[in-house]
Amino acid sequence: MNFNLSILGALVPVFFVILTGYLLRWFQFPGDEFWFRAERLTYFVLFPSLLFQKTATASMGSYPVSLMVLVLVIAVVIMSGLLFYIKKWWTAGGPAYTSFFQGSIRFNTYVGLAATFALFGDSGLTIAAIAIAVLIPLLNVLCVTVLILFNDQNKGSLQTVAGELMRNPLIIACTSGILLNYFGIGLHPVVEETFSIFGRAALPVGLLCVGAAIDVGAARDSGKTVVFSSLLKLIVFPLLMWTISKLLNLDPQLSSIAILFAALPGSPAAYILSRQLGGDSQLMAGIITVQIIAAMVTFPFVVALLAM
Repeated sequence: MNFNLSILGALVPVFFVILTGYLLRWFQFPGDEFWFRAERLTYFVLFPSLLFQKTATASMGSYPVSLMVLVLVIAVVIMSGLLFYIKKWWTAGGPAYTSFFQGSIRFNTYVGLAATFALFGDSGLTIAAIAIAVLIPLLNVLCVTVLILFNDQNKGSLQTVAGELMRNPLIIACTSGILLNYFGIGLHPVVEETFSIFGRAALPVGLLCVGAAIDVGAARDSGKTVVFSSLLKLIVFPLLMWTISKLLNLDPQLSSIAILFAALPGSPAAYILSRQLGGDSQLMAGIITVQIIAAMVTFPFVVALLAM
């Protein structure tokens, strides 16, 4: 895929919707309580519906997904190893390191699905749902474990890791959909259309919530850690994913989507997890905000240059 106006034209609307969410929150419309409720609705109902419907009805045999899964896992393992290696020279404290770790490896599901749909349509959404089914459990295990090990407050336990995974609605949706697909059960047309209607609301509402969560104050107060984390997440991680995809000769469309997810800004869920498990939540908010803003510049170029 070459960098041209069609790519930019597909991605710019995604970021305009995010900007709209920020402006609506800035003008206090329709009120702070709305954004809290909308985020919960998106996280617990709309996005799980989209992922469940896509994974349950996907034609798995149409894509070499096993190779894509291998590429994703290898990239995450290597990136995690790099982040653990950096810990040897870390001097900013455990809680700050947990935010640095999350900010360097987690991705914003809402932006990823919206960008995938803009670039690749329904087939891209299906592949993205499979990628999410692999990445979300893997990254949650890594991030919760890091928070437990380095939070300096002795919050959490191994039971916390298991609990977080078992309660995660996106993991539940992906797992359920894949099981129905694997055993050939599928979905009744009425059920499929119902989940499809909910799913169609997920992308616009989710992107508005991403914009509403932008915290300019936290970004302004952030330091070198935010810059370092953003460089790793927005530049190094997609380059790593591109390299592995090329070495393993991954299908071009699957490679593009894998690189796209690696290039995404950090996840708002990382802030919630940081607050729950004793991380540096203020730093986490700054990392997420800076990455969302920076991704508006880096994301189109990374996708265009690496997905060739």
